Amino acid sequence: MTRILVVLDPNDDKHLALERSKELPPDSDLDIHVVLFIQHESANVIAQTFKERTDWLDEQVRPYIDDGYRMSTEVVLFSNLYESVIVSALKLGADFVLKPMRQHSLFSTMLRTSTDWNLIRHCPVPLLLVSPLESTHGKPVLAAVDVCSGDDYHDDLNRIVLSQAQRIARVLGSDCALVNAYRIAMPALGVGTIDTMPLPTSKELILEREVAIQALETGAIAENQIYVEEGNAAVAINQTARNLNAGLIVIGTVGRQGLSGSLIGNTAESVIEGTSVDVLVVKLPKPDE
Repeated sequence: MTRILVVLDPNDDKHLALERSKELPPDSDLDIHVVLFIQHESANVIAQTFKERTDWLDEQVRPYIDDGYRMSTEVVLFSNLYESVIVSALKLGADFVLKPMRQHSLFSTMLRTSTDWNLIRHCPVPLLLVSPLESTHGKPVLAAVDVCSGDDYHDDLNRIVLSQAQRIARVLGSDCALVNAYRIAMPALGVGTIDTMPLPTSKELILEREVAIQALETGAIAENQIYVEEGNAAVAINQTARNLNAGLIVIGTVGRQGLSGSLIGNTAESVIEGTSVDVLVVKLPKPDE
């Protein structure tokens, strides 16, 4: 059984995350838990608020239940939204978290006030951030990988990204493509000199493409569905998604901690700030999982 936690936003008239769950077959082995998170209020209004919000939430999911979806609901008080989402996901034993995507200004991102930013860093299960895109059904799923790092960690993460992308593509009845951004070499600065490093040639791009094919050949991706692009990773990924009219980008993140985890520039975050499609963020499981 696949357990899905859907985060419902009462200020979202379209209920993006809940609507996206309708693209999954109702007769599949799914257990969908829809949670409405509300901020702490004074004790004398909590009971009334819970009753009103619970009734409202039940009304939202009733049409889905009537269509055959197995759904449960819950209203949860929170003081820190991203932490409450993670606690609920762990309590449920969720396999996925679905949440409406919230794109933020650079200032907000720099202050690290974004719930999405924190969930990307800390959510222990795959996180699907749902865009306003009307439907992803039949649209290509794009797996964004990094074959340039050349280490076991990224190789394992690439395989998880591709596996999830192919799994979802089968459910959506769509094709799966793969993109890898080729990092453009920058001038190397020395004391008193500037040694210009050559930009990659067409031959080098072909070789890099071969590396991508060889690194992921067990994933059975057709060669004409593999794209190796020059430039900034987030820009290249989003441009490839637009060119393919993709409905979903699947991308991995290392979920950094400490100082490195507080720095802006994670590719997944940059992709989300510039995309118009859904983004599924995945991590490597911890050794004890």
